[in-house]
Amino acid sequence: MWNRRDLLRAAGVGAAAAWLGCGRGDRLGPAAPAVDPDALRAALRDAVAIAATRLREPVAYAQLRRRVRAVVDLVERDVGDELTTAIVIAGRDAAGRWRERAVDRGEPALIREAATRLIADAPAGASAAVALGAPEDRLARPATDPAALELEAWRDRVESLVRRADAGATSRIIYRAVHVVTDDERTWVVTATRDRSERLVRTRLGATAIAWHGTGPVAGAAEVVGGFGPEPERLTDDALAAVNAEALALTTPGGFAPVAGAEVVLAPAIVAALVGPGGARTRGLVAITHAPDLEQAGVPGYASYQLDALGGDGGPRRGGRFARLDARPSNLVVAPGATPGLADDVADGYLLDGVAHVGATGDRVAIRIARARRLAKGRRTGHAWRDVELRGRLDDLLTGARAVGADPIAIAGDDDGPPQAIVAPSLLTRADLGPARGTR
Repeated sequence: MWNRRDLLRAAGVGAAAAWLGCGRGDRLGPAAPAVDPDALRAALRDAVAIAATRLREPVAYAQLRRRVRAVVDLVERDVGDELTTAIVIAGRDAAGRWRERAVDRGEPALIREAATRLIADAPAGASAAVALGAPEDRLARPATDPAALELEAWRDRVESLVRRADAGATSRIIYRAVHVVTDDERTWVVTATRDRSERLVRTRLGATAIAWHGTGPVAGAAEVVGGFGPEPERLTDDALAAVNAEALALTTPGGFAPVAGAEVVLAPAIVAALVGPGGARTRGLVAITHAPDLEQAGVPGYASYQLDALGGDGGPRRGGRFARLDARPSNLVVAPGATPGLADDVADGYLLDGVAHVGATGDRVAIRIARARRLAKGRRTGHAWRDVELRGRLDDLLTGARAVGADPIAIAGDDDGPPQAIVAPSLLTRADLGPARGTR
C-alpha cells in the first residue's frame, strides 16, 4: 500500500514531503516558547566579559529560529510552531587554540555558566579589553509580521490557499497538499568591541497536486519563496491553476527515444539543480566562474545574512552553528540574460521542466526531469514525456549556454540544511536526453 511520501516520490515531487507531519489529523500548536531578547542579549554581553578575562577574540553568538509550518492535505490539517536555539561562546587562548562551548537553550544563567566553564582550564596569558558600544540592529520588518499572528491566523492563511487551489479542479486529482512555512530568525553576535543583531523573515508558499495516469502518478507543483511574511496571495490563482493543469496533462504514448546533443531550454528549477548542492556549488563553482553569462553573487533575498558568525559584515554570509564561517553566499545568483522567451529561438529541441532527482559522478550530472516537451520552430508540438533524464558534463551544460533567460526566480534549497536559495533564470544549451534509468 502506498503512503503519502511514496506517492510524492513516485510522482517526482518527493521534496514536498519535507513539510508533512505525522498524519495526526487536525492539530494546532502548541505555540513555541517565548525568549526575552533583552535578557538574552544581556547574558551574551556578560558571557563576553567573562571570556575576555582568559581569552583573546571573545565572541558570543546566538541564533533563535522560530518556524511556523502550516500544512493541509488529505490526512492532516496541521499548524506546528517550534523554536530552535543555537548559542556558542568562543575565543582564542594563550596557546592560540580556538575554544568554544555550545548551549541549546536561551536561558541567561546557562549562557553565563557556559562562559565560566569555557575559561575554567584555559591557560593564563590571554585576555581582551572589552569596550562595547551601543547595540547595532538590522531588523526585518515585513508587511505581514509573523510575530504578530496567532496560530489560528496561520490556519486561515493555509486554508485560503486550499480553497483557491481547489477551484477548477476535477475528480481526477487524487491528492493535494498546500503549505505555508515561515522562519522568523534572530541572530546576535557580541564581541569585545561590538554588539550586533539582525532579524530575517523568510517564507515558502507551495501547492502540489497529483493525478493518476495509467500505471503511475503525475504531479504538478509550484512554490514561491522570498524574504517576506506569510502572504498566501503571492502564490497566484494562475500559478495554482497551472499546478492542476500540469497534474492532469496527458503525455505522449510510448517511451522517450534517446537524443544526443539536443537543444534544450532548461527551466529555472533545473538550472538551480545544476549550480546548487550536488552541482557546481559542490565543485567550487568552477563551471560558473568560467561561464561569461553566469556569476556567483550574494544578494538580498530569501536568506540574506549580513553578519558572519564573528560579527563581521563582509557581505551576506551564513553564520555557522559553532561560530565557524561559511564563506558561501546565502543566496546564489545566476545572472539573468536579455532573452525573454528562450523557446522562441529553438528550431528543433525540447523544453524541460521539473526536477525529480539529481545525481552526479565526477564532473558529469544526471537529472531526472519531470516533463519534457517537444519544440519545433519555437512552438510546442503537443508531444510531452515524463521521466526523461538529462545527462552531460557540468562545464559543457553551463559554459555552452547559447542564451540566458531574462526572468529569474528564487528556488529554496534548505530542505536538508541551513537556509539558502538559488536565484536562476532559464537557460538555452545542449544536452543528451534519454529515458530515466530505473523508471517503470
